[in-house]
Amino acid sequence: MSDMSNTNDQNNLFERGQSTRERHARLLELPPLPAATAVGPEVCATMRLYLAVWQDLTPTQMWTVSQHAQLCAQCRNEQQMLERAGNLIRHLPVSQPSAHVDQAVMAALTARRNLRPMPVTPIGIRRTHQRRTRMIGSLVAAAILLLALGFAATNFLFPSQQAFALPATLSWNNYVLFHTQTMAGSQGQHYEVTYYQNMSEHVVNEETVQPGKLDLVVVHDQQKSLGLDMMHHVAQWDVTPMSDDGTWFNLQHLREDLQHGSATYLGKDRFRNQDVYRIRYADGHILLLDMDYMPVNVLSSANSTPLYEKVQWLQPSQVASSMWNMDVPSDFRMGQVRKVS
Repeated sequence: MSDMSNTNDQNNLFERGQSTRERHARLLELPPLPAATAVGPEVCATMRLYLAVWQDLTPTQMWTVSQHAQLCAQCRNEQQMLERAGNLIRHLPVSQPSAHVDQAVMAALTARRNLRPMPVTPIGIRRTHQRRTRMIGSLVAAAILLLALGFAATNFLFPSQQAFALPATLSWNNYVLFHTQTMAGSQGQHYEVTYYQNMSEHVVNEETVQPGKLDLVVVHDQQKSLGLDMMHHVAQWDVTPMSDDGTWFNLQHLREDLQHGSATYLGKDRFRNQDVYRIRYADGHILLLDMDYMPVNVLSSANSTPLYEKVQWLQPSQVASSMWNMDVPSDFRMGQVRKVS
């Protein structure tokens, strides 16, 4: 960034390692600091200029600005925003700024150098012009600072969002999704749920088991569902399944959510000894994809724990076709199945 280095040699405003005297001399360009209890738009505008160069203020100036921020909600919000941005910057890894930042800084410096002095005018008008000129210079410096903070914070919070895209040829339809999950009933009892979904046929076989008390199989597609009480040989139509995972494992919805911004790519991570992509849904759940873009689990929005003990993608030939059968077995009677309470 040679152009930037040359500019820094000519403009002490952007040099590092300045002496205390040089930093304090820079403050002479700012308008006079109002009293902490002063009010009005001009007062707040001046206070925000001082907030933009907070590290260069004297202790007395810091105290005055802080006291004003305690009395003024807008200036307090500005102070908190700058503090959060500063914290983000301090924790950023060392990196090369984008060329866009260089261009913005150079444009701002050029605009500042192009300011021309006004012709000789009466003292009162000249002082007003000088204050405006000094304020413009300070605003340029503050704008450069905020631009750099915003650019760095964006890259810190969303480091790889633009680089991530699902392959156009990706499909989950040629598989059967299998997973196991432990769920809790309303009274704290635990159930083991085994789930199979034929992704191309949109048909599901779900079995919920509580040893010695419940064994319920629900087979359903997009039109109907059949519940089978395996312990009492009772069948019932229109039984609500224990879980509905269509949201987590719907590739079309995932593509649309990423496109519209309701799902956000969070970057790579490690999960159970494998590399994964992390995608956060709008409700806070995080979908984990392996390097082939196949789901490996979903993390809870509440505590980031995995929802499933096991997730596998099976070939249809590995699953018996009888899993999808919705004919009532001959040894079952129609009635009301026992459900999870």
